[in-house]
Amino acid sequence: MVSCKTHLPKLFSIFLLMLLCFPGAMAAQYISFAQPDTLTQKDIYLYGFNTTSTDYELLGLYNTTSTAIEIPNGTDIMFVIKPQYSTPLDDPGTWLSATFAYVSSNLAALIIIMFLIGLILVRK
Repeated sequence: MVSCKTHLPKLFSIFLLMLLCFPGAMAAQYISFAQPDTLTQKDIYLYGFNTTSTDYELLGLYNTTSTAIEIPNGTDIMFVIKPQYSTPLDDPGTWLSATFAYVSSNLAALIIIMFLIGLILVRK
């Protein structure tokens, strides 16, 4: 007589292998972005694979302040993230506000750096 307890590990491992073989169903997916740095905005281009032309087509243009981007089901997608640079000569107002945002978020580090430079320059 064969005990059921001896076959449980084998049945469990076979069950796990069967679960790994089947792909999971994908529901509607949403992606949201956070702005990692305050100096540059970023444009996000969302491309989806077009089966008729076997090429990627533009599905939408978003920026990093978008609340959520809906990803279509059943298609391959590609994200392209492009930074928007602002120079002081092109748009001084935007550049100045971005600079103030950078200084206010990194104030402690800038004070320490200025203190260390002051120690080096004043030292006799």
